[in-house]
Amino acid sequence: MRTIRDHEPQRSHRTRSRDPLASLASWRLSLSRSRAARRAERGLTLVELVIVITIIGVLTAAISIGVLQAQKRANLGAAKTACSTIRQATMQWKAVNPGLDCPTVAQLKTEKDLDTGFNLKDPWNNLYQLNCDSDEITCTSAGPDRKEGTEDDIHVPQIDTTEGK
Repeated sequence: MRTIRDHEPQRSHRTRSRDPLASLASWRLSLSRSRAARRAERGLTLVELVIVITIIGVLTAAISIGVLQAQKRANLGAAKTACSTIRQATMQWKAVNPGLDCPTVAQLKTEKDLDTGFNLKDPWNNLYQLNCDSDEITCTSAGPDRKEGTEDDIHVPQIDTTEGK
């Protein structure tokens, strides 16, 4: 009767390499492959993670500076446009009501000289101010610093700031 061993090919002692350097090189190759596989499974090191987070932080800071500057320009533009609209509505109101004093912005909105969705406050949450002096109608906003009479105030029509210098 034959056994399973009988069907196995006979291995001679000659098939194994007798060169110790070849077997050492083969062992090192398998070791380096397993190190690479382990490193790939391990993921990011702490240093790599810190570098990635730092890069993301720098990019976020650069982008947010640009966004804040764009928002400031947009707020200034919106306030100037709103003041122009208020001034035009006041001029129309004065043409219809020549003997009356200067209206308030709320009155213009109530009487529908301004759109019902018009915001009575500037982008910095201050009320727009109207001033009617003889023939000149001006609209002002305290501006980003929220203080009247400072350099960043918005005036429509624009006041000439070069006088007196």
